[in-house]
Amino acid sequence: MRKALLQCGWLVMFWFVQNAFAASLPNTITVADTRERTPLIRVENDAVKVDGHVDEVVWQQASRLGEFVVIEPDTGEPERFDTFMRAVYTDKGIYVSAVMEQPVDTLIKRLSGRDQRDNRDSFTVTLDTSGEGLYGFWFGVNLGDTLIDGSVRPEREFSRDWDGPWYGRSQTLENGWSVEIFVPWGVVAMPASGSERTIGIYASRKVAYLDERWAWPALPRTQPKFLSAVSLITVDDVQPRQQYNIYPFIASGYDFIDDEDNHRIGADVFWRPSSNFQINATINPDFGIVESDDVDINLTATETFFPEKRLFFQEEQTVFVTSPRAETRRPGVGRGGAPYTLVNTRRIGGRAPLPDLADDASISQRQRIQLTELTGAVKVTGQQGKLRYGMLSAFEEDVRFIVEDDTGSSLLRQAGNDYAVGRLLYEDSSSGYRAVGLLTTSVLNQDLGDAHTQGVDLHFLNSSGSVKIDAQLMSSDLDAVEDRGYGGFVDFEMTYAPGVRHRIGIEYIDENLDINDLGFLQRNDHYRLRSAFTLTRANLGWARENQLDVRGFAQKNISESLLNGGGVFIANRTDFLNLSRLVVRLNWFPGFYDDLNSFGNGTFRVEQQNEATLSWDTDSAKDFRFGFTVGYAEEDLGDATYEAGVRFEWQPTHQINVGFEVNYRDRSSWLLHQEDDLFATFDAKQWTPEISLNYFISARQQLRLGLQWIGIRAEENDFFTVPQSPGRLLPTNKPSGPDDPESFDFSLSQYALQLRYRWELAPLSDLFLVYTRQANVARELEGAGFGDIFDDAWEDPVADIFVMKFRYRFGS
Repeated sequence: MRKALLQCGWLVMFWFVQNAFAASLPNTITVADTRERTPLIRVENDAVKVDGHVDEVVWQQASRLGEFVVIEPDTGEPERFDTFMRAVYTDKGIYVSAVMEQPVDTLIKRLSGRDQRDNRDSFTVTLDTSGEGLYGFWFGVNLGDTLIDGSVRPEREFSRDWDGPWYGRSQTLENGWSVEIFVPWGVVAMPASGSERTIGIYASRKVAYLDERWAWPALPRTQPKFLSAVSLITVDDVQPRQQYNIYPFIASGYDFIDDEDNHRIGADVFWRPSSNFQINATINPDFGIVESDDVDINLTATETFFPEKRLFFQEEQTVFVTSPRAETRRPGVGRGGAPYTLVNTRRIGGRAPLPDLADDASISQRQRIQLTELTGAVKVTGQQGKLRYGMLSAFEEDVRFIVEDDTGSSLLRQAGNDYAVGRLLYEDSSSGYRAVGLLTTSVLNQDLGDAHTQGVDLHFLNSSGSVKIDAQLMSSDLDAVEDRGYGGFVDFEMTYAPGVRHRIGIEYIDENLDINDLGFLQRNDHYRLRSAFTLTRANLGWARENQLDVRGFAQKNISESLLNGGGVFIANRTDFLNLSRLVVRLNWFPGFYDDLNSFGNGTFRVEQQNEATLSWDTDSAKDFRFGFTVGYAEEDLGDATYEAGVRFEWQPTHQINVGFEVNYRDRSSWLLHQEDDLFATFDAKQWTPEISLNYFISARQQLRLGLQWIGIRAEENDFFTVPQSPGRLLPTNKPSGPDDPESFDFSLSQYALQLRYRWELAPLSDLFLVYTRQANVARELEGAGFGDIFDDAWEDPVADIFVMKFRYRFGS
């Protein structure tokens, strides 16, 4: 009943938005700027075959678009070799071609998985389909036909999360290479329009052997404006027809630990009845492991953030992004740079909350990390005039725990969550950019209680792009918390001159704000002032480009008014003329009070700390490239930690890639919470190797082997207790009671091994064959070496699974 009422409520909201606002808001988009508009010629639907050969007659009829200049580094010089870019359109979509002159022996062709970054020759086109600089999509083809794509929000908030069913191919020529791209109108969001539709367009070309990017128009990152400053093209009588796609899938897996088969059949549904309205739904979804998260050993009280990798939740997600801080792939200031977002879709179908257990009861490690399965999910996004909106609902199945106690084992059922998200965003780009948004979320659970959050976000960009403001107010109302929580932030970004940028942020989060049932916020109970200044200079004579980045923050908690965080962070990146790169980082943390890592057992003071790292990498265009990192840091109580790492990547052919990286840390007096108010320091050594091997049978077929491992050996040192009032930790004797271990020495071992075959049969149609093995083992050290630690984890996995998943797209 609760699920049905939730669905009906959101459908009523959607109906209100779609109809009540339709009468009062304009159906056409007007662009109040003076940029020149270039009309494209209309051709027959079958006039172009997308094969990378730019030899059709229509390309000779179309005019050349723009002239490219160097934007990375930002020299503004004319391109060294000509780029002949053209575009035409049909009633089905837009075609873009480029013939790029360049000596053939300098071309760099490397295959990779979709959306993976690498230094290779590529061509990318960005389309502002809103026509007003409100949102857009970008499409890239690398030499060899590996595709990259994503979305973009004002002014330069790029994301790789979006994938669409479009087409792109490349060919090597006698004097360079060429590319053809076809983007169906139905795969991108567009507002309703009159007979003439205006679209923004921008294109860039990566010349890998020079490590340069050439673009038209010239919009380097050292300048503030992008999406509102791209060139404009016009097309006539483009009214995308209704589009639908159905993606049935079958998934079959075998669990080697439980010795059981798992089978699942379901479907994803995509329906776009008009260019400005879309529905996505998934029924009985399978989000089995097809790409592992990075291994991470986190012994602190703050949560690690992991980005979304599931296609359903990545698609059409930009309307739910409320600020640059909500960007889930961009680090923040200082340590633990995680997003501030009310919508973190990794919560949906994530690890189930653990039930409260009696002292003599326990559940296994495998159950602690089990993922909750979903019954289904639906997402609605659309636009009516200047108003964009979105709705997301998802429904989890109940979770089962096997509880072990003195009497044996028993089954415990816990209700899954029902999720709902609603979003309204009003945007105006007639002079700069102004927007106001509303976001509300609900998480309903009949066993654990309900959680509701609300947010209001404000955005401003002046007409020159030199001043940018983003702000958000947040509130939470949880059944488990008596008082409503409040918080918010405002961020100012000023561009004083090309390459000179300053950001200032102010935030206040009270101790009751809790958005983590569906969102992500690493901590509450604080107010903070942060600042970031970057100075970027190119063409220096001794270097291609140099960027100085100076950041800092100061933070106090509200409940005690104590400084509980702060620091100054200086980073300098230099790209030399030989295409090598040197990065130097210097960090300083003042002494402050830690109110989190005692896990609720008091506040204690940590010492002033200094950190320094140096990193160097060779030319990334070479077949063999390598680098190293060395670093020094001080621990919470002042002792030293040293780290070093080496890495290399070898590309013997464009189809084979081998990568290896290993990092080593030697920690002195590593401070860790043990229990209650007890802390201990440890002398620890840590190895973190990572190996990857990729073989591409073709641009559409990939075989990948990846292994990540973290191994830690820690030997006890000194013991401390938390003082009754905030202050330095108090030395104490090692506990020696009947329930205390003889030794607190420990080892940790965590690895993720994955062997994956992927065959992309057609756009967004894939066959996956995936073997995954994972472990997370904590043991008493007992003199074990690193080899023993790895063997222990190998013999005691928490996941040992083979999965086959087949998904195919049918539709218009």
